Amino acid sequence: MPSDPYMTDLAGAFRNQGLHPYPLPVGLDLQTGGTCIRCDTCDAFPCKLHAKSDAETRGVRPALESPNVELWTNAFARRLLTDPSGKRVIAAEVERNGEVVQVTAGTFVVSCGAVNSAALLLRSASSQHLDGLANASGVVGRNYMVHNNAVLIAVHPTKKNPTVFQKSVAVNDFYFGGPAWNYPLGNLQPIGKIKPAMLGSAVPWAPKPVLGAIANRSSDWWVMSEDLPDPANRVTLASDGTIQVSWKPNNTVTHEHFIKVCKELFRDVGYPVRISKTMGIETNSHQVGTIRCGDDPGTSALDPFCKTHDLDNLYVVDGSFMPSSSATNPALTIGAQAIRVGRQIEAARS
Repeated sequence: MPSDPYMTDLAGAFRNQGLHPYPLPVGLDLQTGGTCIRCDTCDAFPCKLHAKSDAETRGVRPALESPNVELWTNAFARRLLTDPSGKRVIAAEVERNGEVVQVTAGTFVVSCGAVNSAALLLRSASSQHLDGLANASGVVGRNYMVHNNAVLIAVHPTKKNPTVFQKSVAVNDFYFGGPAWNYPLGNLQPIGKIKPAMLGSAVPWAPKPVLGAIANRSSDWWVMSEDLPDPANRVTLASDGTIQVSWKPNNTVTHEHFIKVCKELFRDVGYPVRISKTMGIETNSHQVGTIRCGDDPGTSALDPFCKTHDLDNLYVVDGSFMPSSSATNPALTIGAQAIRVGRQIEAARS
């Protein structure tokens, strides 16, 4: 459980309400001699000390130590090219520093995120793949999911929150349902400590001293519910190639009920003021689902090991493969699947 006294007390108050708060799994270099300094900018900000287990620190940097790995910057993957049969990718067409080059390989792995991976496959349409590469099922770009998210700020008028590293404990008691509600609600976890400038962007008319007083006395949380796969929520390309994202929230009644439950929870543990804000499409850090995996090539684009059904040597390994979004951060699932797929590719080539 968290070592911070404020968060420890809050977790105890949750337990007194019959809940089961648990240590939030975060990847930080907290070992003796480690680089983490327990600062207050960890959540949602890059780490200049490389103390976070993010893709750069745990993936890209170690990979670059290998003599056969090269990282290109200022490069844009325009499309993938196939052989005359349309069954194998033979090259990636890349624009790099204003020059168009073709990169050839035996195996291609696309890992651009749920929006840009779908866009790359759609841009790669050809006479063999009229609706885009790996899109015989018609699902590429569809079922875009990005979670139902809200920020909840609970304020105690007299009790200050001195916490520096707030993102340390979470509550999953409502994941499969809740009070007077038979449907899954979601996950409740802290965000990085709110600062006055962050509040000012939401309420620019409020005086700075008021914003400072709120930020100093607030406990700041992320209320996250699952959004459901909907074929109409999708990524497409405009006639000029511009990426278009169409998304209409769903499961919103359940999400609003979850926000209400969380507000009541904080009221019961002593926070009389609760403020929430539901986030929109601009908060898209958990994007998944646009190139879903499955056993049926008629309803999915990838097999369970993320190889495209339509092509023999093309994989898509990012959040695109997920058929549903769950109600938690998908990063660990994506990372676990990447390891699983990597082993499968290695085994197939040996």
